[in-house]
Amino acid sequence: MKRRSKWIGIVGGVVLVPAGIVVGLLLYMTITDYYPPEKEILPFKGTGVPLPVSKRSFSFLTWNIGYSGLGEKMDFFYENGKRVRPAKAEFSKYLAGIKKLLSDSDTVDMVLLQEADVHAKRSYSVDEIEELSKVFPGHSFVFAKNYDCRFVPLPLDEPMGQVISGISCFTRFIPQSAERIDFGTTFSWPKQIFFLKRCFIVLRYYLSLGKQLVIINTHNSTYDEDGKLRKKELLILKRFMLAEFEKGNYVIAGGDWNNNPPGFDAKAIRTGDVVKTVEPPIDPQLFPGWQVASDPSSPTNRDVDMPYRKGITRTTIIDFYIVSPNVEIRSVKTIVNGFTCSDHQPVFMNVALK
Repeated sequence: MKRRSKWIGIVGGVVLVPAGIVVGLLLYMTITDYYPPEKEILPFKGTGVPLPVSKRSFSFLTWNIGYSGLGEKMDFFYENGKRVRPAKAEFSKYLAGIKKLLSDSDTVDMVLLQEADVHAKRSYSVDEIEELSKVFPGHSFVFAKNYDCRFVPLPLDEPMGQVISGISCFTRFIPQSAERIDFGTTFSWPKQIFFLKRCFIVLRYYLSLGKQLVIINTHNSTYDEDGKLRKKELLILKRFMLAEFEKGNYVIAGGDWNNNPPGFDAKAIRTGDVVKTVEPPIDPQLFPGWQVASDPSSPTNRDVDMPYRKGITRTTIIDFYIVSPNVEIRSVKTIVNGFTCSDHQPVFMNVALK
């Protein structure tokens, strides 16, 4: 009986030790979790110039750079792939490709980037904002953190580890103000402590007659299968954007919406890619009278359940712009590069203020 009790005690101890580790980890992660404020003033760096009073036309580029880790040869474990991060040589190649494309776009007025790491195991602790600032020597830039997790424990055999990441704007013109606005949309505990704290950046430029040019960079939620978080975020953006327009301001929002643009037609894509539709769709009447700027002929995003293979990998459009009625869209074009250095392709746009 004593021997049996001894073995029961040993087995119980073996079970309790990992359980204690899990409880301890969750407690530590909860205490050290990133709890962003509802609004936060962002400092801007760089050497931009004041916005000329007479300037009425602007160029934009929006691009989710996938932290330089999701290029053409990568799959990702979160989406039924196998890999956690690329090999160091692959990462360096993807980062060099991103820097090359952006350096070719250094005359663009407003560059809106998503998923830029400043310190993360998955991107070999490279400060990507610092690296990208080198290709925009004449730009001002801001950074808003939306992911700050000290340790992502998955997958168990190769944990993703620490991640500090966010969204950024590089602009030729110094904004009068830059602000991070928190969406306040999170998953339930404990999932929330290992995922992003979604937000959007607001840049303001003062124009004549008391009006403002309001630029928004957004990166909306994903991995919410029922779309509740994305719906909430869209309503938050709608209220904010309509309020700004009602003041007489010009409003331009771009980024990775993780939704198809209103009126999306999968059959319009002509690149030979397999196309999927993201559910639930955005209500076409969500922004009545406003304009959606997207290139319907080319995908902007691919699935990362496998390395990219044209005609096999599923693709879609989730990167686009929504602009107020007092802005004229002159052109919009997806820069097709075969998803060489990111799982997204950049979208270029030209507009004029009416």
